[in-house]
Amino acid sequence: MAFYLKKVKTYFEKAGMMSKEIVISVPSYSTNAERQAYLDAAEIAGIKCVRLINESTATALTYGFFRKADLDADKPRIVAFVDFGHSKLTVSFASFVKGKMKILGQHSDRNLGARQIDYLLFDLLGGEFEKKYGCDPRPSPRCRLRLLDSIEKVRKLLTSNKEADVHCEALMEDEDLHRHMTRDELEELIAPFVGRFRQCLEQALANSGLTTDKIDFVELVGEATRIPICIQ
Repeated sequence: MAFYLKKVKTYFEKAGMMSKEIVISVPSYSTNAERQAYLDAAEIAGIKCVRLINESTATALTYGFFRKADLDADKPRIVAFVDFGHSKLTVSFASFVKGKMKILGQHSDRNLGARQIDYLLFDLLGGEFEKKYGCDPRPSPRCRLRLLDSIEKVRKLLTSNKEADVHCEALMEDEDLHRHMTRDELEELIAPFVGRFRQCLEQALANSGLTTDKIDFVELVGEATRIPICIQ
């Protein structure tokens, strides 16, 4: 983390921003030890971290800043933020009036993200490849990276298309992987994760004390929001 922050500092300096003070956003479920690790990393990188804030708070503040002209001074706007990223899911609810923002409630699943869904497809395709050609690409780091890259692309394609193809040329021992997939097949495969997704939504809603009819807007954040998931 210290190396990453030092690299970020270099980018800012190249852009002419020479301040050594930063605010770091962290997952809301971070423990005290994990939060202290962020502060230690900033110190190692030669940066003064003036404050740590939760990612859900940072997302809501960004929303309020860019939409402050649309906010009412008296009537609160209730917004749900669904942050579905590579490795975790956080659902938070915030209330906005002009000049003010308040987090009403949130809940996270720190082990639910695109990574878990990609690994499901990775095991499926890797197993099929081994059965067809007699060699397993899954233990090989090089084959794993190439296959996961192809899986990420097809997952995104199935967001807007009912079917797509996975292509990975010369994956192992000069054998190609070609697999046709449908959106229905992907939805069936990730059904257990959809249940966990629903549980996180319901728990966050309960923590906020809101009902669905009180929510004005839903904002999707994170790369994994490009996964075809239907929640009734």
